[in-house]
Order: sequence, then structure tokens, then C-alpha cells
Amino acid sequence: MYLSRLSVVDVASPQELFPGGFGRPSSVFISGDSRSLLKWFAFAALEPYASRLYWTEVRLPEEILDPLDPMTLNAIPAESVYVLSPHDLAPDDQAARHAEAAAATVLASAEAPHSIQGLLEFLRMPSHARRLISSTGSPDLPSILVTANSQRLATVYTPERIAPLMRAMLDGGTCQVALWAEAPTRLTSVFDVILHLEGNDPREWRSATIQCTKGISRGPLAVGEHHALSEIGPVATLLARYLPPPPAARR
Repeated sequence: MYLSRLSVVDVASPQELFPGGFGRPSSVFISGDSRSLLKWFAFAALEPYASRLYWTEVRLPEEILDPLDPMTLNAIPAESVYVLSPHDLAPDDQAARHAEAAAATVLASAEAPHSIQGLLEFLRMPSHARRLISSTGSPDLPSILVTANSQRLATVYTPERIAPLMRAMLDGGTCQVALWAEAPTRLTSVFDVILHLEGNDPREWRSATIQCTKGISRGPLAVGEHHALSEIGPVATLLARYLPPPPAARR
């Protein structure tokens, strides 16, 4: 069931890592080598906005999660998590074709491409995205939709589909946060903020580092800054609560 929780208004915090507090639709791309560590960082960094945060986990059939994955440890509230396969999140081109054909019968051919393009892009989204955007999106206080393991969607979306899809999602009153693990990609130009997380083991999160290459002008995540997660107060506080230090560090 898709329920809107946007009646709860987030209060800006002095420890907010994203200036502006996702007050308008925007997009963030976070890459790294560890699927689990990316989720932990996003979980901690986005904690101030938990009331409007929704997670879509792109998971392969029969996949076994890392024992220290935040999904395994139930750190992220279950009502905020949707687990789907790449196939479940493939574009719905058939719905868009039907709408385009119907529009062609009532609109002049010269105006149709412009007047219905936004609707067509919305209809091309997978049903999961359409329902989530319809029930949570708001231009005044956008919902924040995180896609974990977004690299797996490269099997169902061609590169030229990324920009129109992103525009439609932002126009729907949402912020988009893509977590891209393992393989590098050049498909980042459509994102407002780009971050890279260096680290491989959730147990070693204290020495993992985060760096911004686009989109943040101040604070510990500003472009040009390079910090260990242990140096970023709100992130370190939350992760220390869930992730014990490795055995060597406890001796």
C-alpha cells in the first residue's frame, strides 16, 4: 500500500548535510564499491528527512544480502521499503504507446509532441514508480525516493531514456537519490549532486571516505571536500549505533 506521510514537515537541522533540505525537486547520485555501505551512508545522511523517505531496493531473484546490510538488520523501517527485481522496474512502453495513439486522435499533430510529452514519460514509468510518485509527490515538500542498486536498471533502460525519465520524476514532485554500486558509469550528467563513497566493508565505515564532485557548495559534503565518515558528525553518530567496530578495534 502506498501512503503519503508528507503531513509531517521536516525541520531544518544545523547538521543537515544537503543545504536546502530537499525543499525542491532535485536529484543525487551516490556511487561506490559496496552496495551495503552505500545504503548505510544514504540512510544516515538522509535521516533528517525520514518522514518523507521511501526506498526501492533493486534485488536479484534469490539474492542473499550481506549480514551487515541495513535491510538485513531492519534499520530502515519496513513500511518505507519496496523490494523489486530489475524486470519489475522496466519501462512501461505499452501504456505510453496507447496514450500517444489516443492523443493523436484529439490533438493536432504539430502540438501533440509538446503538449503530452510529460504525460507520456510518466506513463512509461514502471507501475511502482507511478503509484509512488502519485501518492507521495509534492512540489512544496517533495518526497525523497531512494533507488538502491540502481546500476541493475542499466539492463532495462537505454542511456537515452535516463534524462526524460529523470525530468518526469522531478516534475512529479519528488527528489531522486540513486545509489550506484560496483561498475562505474558516465550516466551522471542529469543529476544535480554527485557523490562518491570509497570503502568496501560496513564494519570499516569509520575509514570510508565521501567526496562531492558536483552540486553542494557548503558543509562537509561541499565540492572539493574529502572526509572520512567518522568525521561527519550526524553520519558517524547514527552508524555507530548500528555497526559495531571490527574485532581488532575492540581489543
